[in-house]
Amino acid sequence: MIPRVSLFASAIRKQFFDTFFNSLSYSTIQLEVIFAGILEEVPFWKMSTTVDFKYIHTENIKPAQCYEIARRACSGELIHWTADDAVYTPDFLAKAYDYWKLQNNPRLILSLQTKENGQFCNMNYHSFFGMNANTPLMAPLGLMSREFADECGGFDKRFVCGQQENGLVMEALVRGGEVKVFGDKHNLIVLDHYARHGIKRPFAEGYNRDREVLEASWTDGKGNCVMTRMDKHESFEDKDILIKSQSNNLPRWV
Repeated sequence: MIPRVSLFASAIRKQFFDTFFNSLSYSTIQLEVIFAGILEEVPFWKMSTTVDFKYIHTENIKPAQCYEIARRACSGELIHWTADDAVYTPDFLAKAYDYWKLQNNPRLILSLQTKENGQFCNMNYHSFFGMNANTPLMAPLGLMSREFADECGGFDKRFVCGQQENGLVMEALVRGGEVKVFGDKHNLIVLDHYARHGIKRPFAEGYNRDREVLEASWTDGKGNCVMTRMDKHESFEDKDILIKSQSNNLPRWV
């Protein structure tokens, strides 16, 4: 059976896999989870009949590249970039899928509502530049057509460990895409970064560099977001994609 939604992520924190999968276990639509990362063994848990899982082992490459590897392995009608510490309210993805279908727009991206560190994060304020409503709406945890993501070229290989999803959203917008927020205070994704990881998180180390990449592509050099790309998209290459980080990198990842 072809999955309705494929969830994918760079994932090495196996201590969170149970809560992640348990929150998906009562899904009323078929889901597929694709994780990629350095784990040689993944923990076993009782799987739901509506959730399929695949883990792709890589060398110590950067997280953005693992996201691209996992994305390419997705087979679902829709894809959803996520994180291994995410926890979903009951059947949230089925509701999001139904809403996406109802809109009848194959270029629609849903920005899925989150609650982070105990606070409701209104995704209507999550724009290219923070809370600047004059810049395009982004989708930190997005849901979109797999085919449309392919058309957009996937993630740019210059990203390291964050902002790659913003680059993909911008590629979608210039191709006629649209971002809408889906969810509310009762239907959302819960992420407790600080409680689970502490304030200092390795994944955030690449933020400044990745913002430089994003803004070099989508601003005019004067701090204004533009809808004409200022450089060229750089796709990941197939050769050695599981083994060596491509383009920009940080010392933590080879």
